[in-house]
Amino acid sequence: MGERADTHVKILTATSTDELMEVYNHWADRYDRELLEDWGYSSPQQAVQLLLDAMGSQDLKVLDAGCGTGLVGELLKEAGMSSLTGVDYSPGMLAEALSKGVYDVLHKMDMNLALTLPSDSFDAVTCIGTFTSTHVKPQAVAELARVTRSGGVLVFTVRDDYWQSTNFIDLVTELHVSGVVQIEQIRLEPYIHSEGSECRFVVLRVC
Repeated sequence: MGERADTHVKILTATSTDELMEVYNHWADRYDRELLEDWGYSSPQQAVQLLLDAMGSQDLKVLDAGCGTGLVGELLKEAGMSSLTGVDYSPGMLAEALSKGVYDVLHKMDMNLALTLPSDSFDAVTCIGTFTSTHVKPQAVAELARVTRSGGVLVFTVRDDYWQSTNFIDLVTELHVSGVVQIEQIRLEPYIHSEGSECRFVVLRVC
């Protein structure tokens, strides 16, 4: 419990991207077991089901943004997705994701910068566990919409304390009002069960 709590504190209080990546690189080989077995993390399963419900098909080209060790990617592959691309900024996490053999392509990218991916490239995007304190800024949603084709969906989580402390709702509303996306769902769900935290699940349809 002590080491797990210490890891989480380091993640939420990192003062730079390099510091955050050092935590994730050190954590990579224990990440799946601790999140799923010790922390009670169920967001990947919920996200994949939301994507399937929204798209009504498994024959999809999907970007898993902030893919980490590939927890979501494994479930997407099991669901029958035709093509999976993953991006993350942690070399340690990407190495774990590569070892699972579920991604067609993996890229090391900083999601706080413009993605070096063509517009309209994907049928859907998942971004699970990435929008949280010290991680990726809300503005990255616009980039995720840019790389998604018209009619595709974005499915992402936002840790609720991050949702409350940022302009996330304003940004999502602006994208909706400007005709970039349509808001299909914003729902509050349990996040890290062992700590009693919550997150927003957001489903946006790209116009």
